[in-house]
Amino acid sequence: MLKQDFKYHVRKKDQINIESKIKVVRFIGELVKFSLYSKMEALYCLKVLLHDFKHHHIEMACNLLETCGRYLYCNPDTHQRTMIYLQQMMRKKTVSALDSRYVTQIENAFYYVCPPETPTQPKEEEPPMHQFIRKILHEDLQKSNEEKILRLMRKLNWDDDEVSSVAIQHLAGGWRVRASARRALARLTAELAAWQEAVAPAVVDTILEEIRVTMEDPHPRYNQRRIATVRYLGELYNYKLLDSRD
Repeated sequence: MLKQDFKYHVRKKDQINIESKIKVVRFIGELVKFSLYSKMEALYCLKVLLHDFKHHHIEMACNLLETCGRYLYCNPDTHQRTMIYLQQMMRKKTVSALDSRYVTQIENAFYYVCPPETPTQPKEEEPPMHQFIRKILHEDLQKSNEEKILRLMRKLNWDDDEVSSVAIQHLAGGWRVRASARRALARLTAELAAWQEAVAPAVVDTILEEIRVTMEDPHPRYNQRRIATVRYLGELYNYKLLDSRD
């Protein structure tokens, strides 16, 4: 039925009802991804469209590629054939005097299926002191070793702006630690604040800014982070590191 609809729209040379033509190829593409339509049949459809690659056939081919082209390209069974058809499409674009709208559609479909390789940026190595602070606060800290971690934190060079800034960021990172260690981190912060007065306001300000930023971006990926941060703020309140009247 669907194959017959596709052939019917290909045979029709009129330049109307483009929505119906696009709907058919996109439906085919979606079925291919769920293994409800043959991958080879989908490639046959693409081959037919490339044979007379103009007007609505261009739009149909591009929509088919945007729907299931990436799937066909990444599948070992159809990768080689898909690549051949993509190259054929780009050659036809080059030798044909196409409208700029069609050129854009073809290029978008091609790069969606076969994105250009981007050079990987070498990951900057974290300084040893930063690694040390992150490890003792986010990995090692628990109720049984709070005193030991506190002694280590007090030995840091708090006069060094870089060290103190990193320490504040990790002390404010309640969302980074295990839920079971969140109270221990709050208690540790309170103990440090009694020795370093600047710690409490800096940590609280960092947390409030974190809450503001994640609230402004309502993406679901921040949901757990927001909840953990607010809970950590509550733990700090229990240790009197902020005032409810502020």
